[in-house]
Amino acid sequence: MKKNIIKKQFWCIVTARKNSKSIKRKNLIKVQNKELIKFSLDEIKKIKNIIKKTIVSTDDQKIKKITKTYNFEPLHREKKISGDLVSSVDVVIDALKKSFKKYGHLPKYFFLIQPTSILLKSEHIIKLANILKKGKFKSAQTIIKVPHQFHAYNQRYLKKNNTGFIFEKQRKIMHNKQTKPIFYAYGNLIACETKSFLNQKNFFVKPSFGLPISNIYGFDLDNKLDLKIINQIMKVKVQKYE
Repeated sequence: MKKNIIKKQFWCIVTARKNSKSIKRKNLIKVQNKELIKFSLDEIKKIKNIIKKTIVSTDDQKIKKITKTYNFEPLHREKKISGDLVSSVDVVIDALKKSFKKYGHLPKYFFLIQPTSILLKSEHIIKLANILKKGKFKSAQTIIKVPHQFHAYNQRYLKKNNTGFIFEKQRKIMHNKQTKPIFYAYGNLIACETKSFLNQKNFFVKPSFGLPISNIYGFDLDNKLDLKIINQIMKVKVQKYE
């Protein structure tokens, strides 16, 4: 890529490939009679005054058509970067290279949007954008508190049917819920300074700001069981689970 021309803009890059091992054409599966990808696009549409461009990287013709109905930018993804083992980093680099060639510039910051994070909220995008505008952080992400059951100090190994604690010493010292340190996991959203991302090929460039969100918003639709669960959650209303 030639020397990049960076403009003070925020873009969203949506990664929405066609194939999925767990659910066929997962990004188009319907939740409450609405295609999965539309949940993300609807949230972005609410803040078009903040997001200058929304680019959808996909190899699916129907997703391209849906993207156009939102007046967003469909970007063709070649087969070589559409497989199960292709990293999101490579997909975003491809999207940025093609976008630079098309528009002649890149944004100062971009958001990585993954449609399986079905409970993404526009207000989370706004909060991270406001943080990055201040210039102190190179990336900003939503984070969720790790439940006690999945805390690192409770995790086990399994070797030839034998199991034990991976962090056995730490667990002996901090064996109950109240004494363990609070750990966080990735939530549903990452925003990154474009130049730093391209240099390091890493979304979580430091310093990275963490925005704690309610655990329910970190829901990731990965398989058929998740599909059943999210349909039930939507019936009750998400806020009931906060």
